[in-house]
Amino acid sequence: MTLKPNTIENQLIEEICRYISEDRAPSQFEVAKLKREAAKLKNGNRAVYAAILGMIACLDNDVAECKKQHELAIRLEGSVELYDSYCTSLYNLGHIKDAYKWAKKGLNVFPHAPVLLVSAVKSAYFLGLFDKVVEHYQALIPLQLAVIDEKAEGFVQNAKIVLSLGIPEPSLHQLSDILESIRLKHGADIKTINLSLIPTEETQELFNWIETTSNVDITVEMNMELCEILASQPDIDLGNMTVAFRACQH
Repeated sequence: MTLKPNTIENQLIEEICRYISEDRAPSQFEVAKLKREAAKLKNGNRAVYAAILGMIACLDNDVAECKKQHELAIRLEGSVELYDSYCTSLYNLGHIKDAYKWAKKGLNVFPHAPVLLVSAVKSAYFLGLFDKVVEHYQALIPLQLAVIDEKAEGFVQNAKIVLSLGIPEPSLHQLSDILESIRLKHGADIKTINLSLIPTEETQELFNWIETTSNVDITVEMNMELCEILASQPDIDLGNMTVAFRACQH
């Protein structure tokens, strides 16, 4: 969100971003302090005020309040920055499908906004919608940006590896829904996706490891559910790709 320097808005956003970058949840005392500071903005830009309340609610893990405030902000002033801040909050709450939905909504209004295209690339990647990763990344190229986000470049390279296996797009999308439902059921956040391409005598096998915040026991349970669902849906064709959850190694 672009704001004038040396303002309460900037100070609050910097503080909120610090919690996110440090992957640290604020205490209730710290949340109350952020809300008191935010209240000073109540008579100013109403959209910015609502967006900041949404960001604070995200830190407080209050999903309903986060959505309420961010969506109010967008209704009041549908800027690129406000769409982006909402996508960021949703992603940090682990609501990746919603983050992707709002990135696409923003792109319907601002189709050439680099920050929203990068957000769409990121969300699509962690949803396993690898065809969409490439699609959104391709939309960045005509913009001739001096620098394209390095992580986005890594996401598209990995997406192309998966797509090179010839897995049908409907199967990838069905798998995405299954993985997301299991992940949300167990309250697991994705930390990273690791791809291992292993050559065999006749072809290549791809292992798609989805590393999450879950412990080993929960991870085993998630993988058992995944196996049962895939076994019951033979129409899902993953070809030479094996996908599994894994407890984060870091």
